[in-house]
Amino acid sequence: MDELDKLLGVDADHPALLPEDTFSFLRSRITVLNTRSWENKLQWNSVQKWLENFDGKSGHEADAERLHALYLLSQFMYFGGREVRVLLKALYRELIVVPFVQRARQSLNNTRELDDIAPELQKMLKATKILGIGNPSESGPHLLYFFRQENSLSKDRFMGASEIVEASRANDGLFNRSVRHPEVTDYFFIDDVCGSGETAKKFSKSVLEEIVSMTDPDKVRFHYYSIFATEDGMKEVRDQTIFGENSGAIYELDETFSSLSDTSRFLKNPPKDIDPHVVRDVCRHYGELLWPGLPGGFDDNQLLLGFNHNTPDNTLPIFWGHPDHGAQIPWEPAFHRHWKYGY
Repeated sequence: MDELDKLLGVDADHPALLPEDTFSFLRSRITVLNTRSWENKLQWNSVQKWLENFDGKSGHEADAERLHALYLLSQFMYFGGREVRVLLKALYRELIVVPFVQRARQSLNNTRELDDIAPELQKMLKATKILGIGNPSESGPHLLYFFRQENSLSKDRFMGASEIVEASRANDGLFNRSVRHPEVTDYFFIDDVCGSGETAKKFSKSVLEEIVSMTDPDKVRFHYYSIFATEDGMKEVRDQTIFGENSGAIYELDETFSSLSDTSRFLKNPPKDIDPHVVRDVCRHYGELLWPGLPGGFDDNQLLLGFNHNTPDNTLPIFWGHPDHGAQIPWEPAFHRHWKYGY
């Protein structure tokens, strides 16, 4: 059982089962997950409605589809409000405070005297701003309220991306744009999931490149930190954005978290009557109907990941698909996704 299993409070291992026991075992596991981790958002009657989506369209018997879908649901990693708050606290401590402690020590000839380090650390942290990545209505900025609470931070430490630059009228009547807070040395952008890295790349291109041109690169740094990230997505951020090496995540998910891949950790040791090939067939077939061209989710990340505030589109569409999101067939989702686009 790794750290993620501990955080979720449920052991990912399962005993060897006889075929007739598998359904009962999976139902029990999901009941435990719903109580301990899923905040009672997926009662068994809702699970049954979700299972009714699987009606034999993939070429397998409907009962077989449902058993294999139920198995994958039992592996779903859902992070409720309590877990998200714990992770936001860890993000601040591990990715912001600890590196600043090292920076403070270096500025003081690598001293270990806490009485000397503490005031220097506070001085450095005061010269930072914390922001959400993306539009103010998206999940990055949404997390900042909880981030501030969990880490007991002043409201002054936070700002919106649009506040970084201000415009002032010059004597000739034209407007000049300049950095609003020249004393700030570090801007930290917070996100929940970095799947493909596209959000960070678009944000870097459309917002940050102009801002960087107004700052001294030797004095001002831009950081991007998320709770979860795929290794490939984080590599894209490091290679293709202003953030560069000032990027990271509490948990970087390797290829074993791609649920349908050959190296999938979720299909490594299933019960005897769960066939990984059937799991892949079912997920890809219905996923294609739900989100044509992207049956494995955005960028084919194939994640089994969700939060109480949203389900990422990098997660398999069979969990969050809905006609409002372009599904070509009626579909009852297990976990809802709040789409970025609409009226």
